[in-house]
Amino acid sequence: GRASEKKVGGAGGWQDGAPVRKRKRPENKVAEDGGRAGFFNADLDKTDLKKLVEQERLGTSNDYNQNWARHVMKQGAKFQDMDTDEQFDMADVSMQAYESAANKKRKGKDRDEVLRKQAVNAHNRMQKILNNCWQCIDSPKFLKHLVISFGVRCYLALPSRHRVTAGHCQIVPRDHIIATTQADEDVQEEIMYFRKFLVKMFAARKQGVVFTETVLSLRKQRHTVIDCVPIPLEIFDEAPIYFSKAISESDEQWSVNKKLVDTRKKGLWRSIPKNFPFFSVEFGNGGGFAHVIEDESTYRAEWGKEILCGMLGEPAQIVLRARRPPLHIEQQRVENFKNAWKRYDWTRRLKGGDLHKKINKNKKEQDQQATQ
Repeated sequence: GRASEKKVGGAGGWQDGAPVRKRKRPENKVAEDGGRAGFFNADLDKTDLKKLVEQERLGTSNDYNQNWARHVMKQGAKFQDMDTDEQFDMADVSMQAYESAANKKRKGKDRDEVLRKQAVNAHNRMQKILNNCWQCIDSPKFLKHLVISFGVRCYLALPSRHRVTAGHCQIVPRDHIIATTQADEDVQEEIMYFRKFLVKMFAARKQGVVFTETVLSLRKQRHTVIDCVPIPLEIFDEAPIYFSKAISESDEQWSVNKKLVDTRKKGLWRSIPKNFPFFSVEFGNGGGFAHVIEDESTYRAEWGKEILCGMLGEPAQIVLRARRPPLHIEQQRVENFKNAWKRYDWTRRLKGGDLHKKINKNKKEQDQQATQ
């Protein structure tokens, strides 16, 4: 019979007992120069903008109808038992579920894309900061010739600018840390090692050491440094009074935080909360003061050095604005500092230092004598 025929082709036909409609192939339009001008369905060319909009609207309606049909199928026999009002209520629920699922899917994709872009931008911004950092060892701008000695997590170096006195040096974390309050305990311990032996070295010269740290503009992610400035002992004894008065008179009148924080009992890291800009000053190994900066516009990065210049009777505008000296002058300053520091340089005992082999050799000799 006709139902058993399996005719395919032509304008139509039968296959497996069902009618088959031949689909229209899109026409390949050819331009005058022989190239392809377009590849569109012939019916689409005859459709104006109004009809396209109507098709898009109907397509959305079809999506809703399909969702409605799926919802009815899930209800099964329950749908048949519903009255007309209940069926209309279910239609509203189906519409809301359809729109909610579509919006949720779209928002999820948008959120993932936003998070991805934010992560990429943050990485690029941080990479730019590291490449332009003067203190990062891997940065192309790092001034290695100013380094005095390398520790495991910090290093000691001379400043390239804003030198207050002869012997002025800086303790710098090797990692890009924006404040010592955010540093690990290992970094803090190594900073204290450098401070301890610097105090000993300058004490032999009858000088005291003032340690300052200024943390501003946390969003700019600047590499923090601890400035170590030696001053004569007679002035060093009066330094706490100078700084106490200067800090108390600084910043806005109505401050939320306590203006003068004593760091002698808890130390700096337990006295100032993380992620806060601050200024700290400590005198030798005896602690000092800290201040949370609430209005950064009232503070300058060299504010602590300006106070030290005033204590020493030096014009801060001239001292701190001096140009960077030539390379041979910097190299001579580094050599002079290394000669004075050599006796106190604890990093020489680390692996790779000149005292490391000697210490191991003496230890082996003592072990051999003990076994004899």
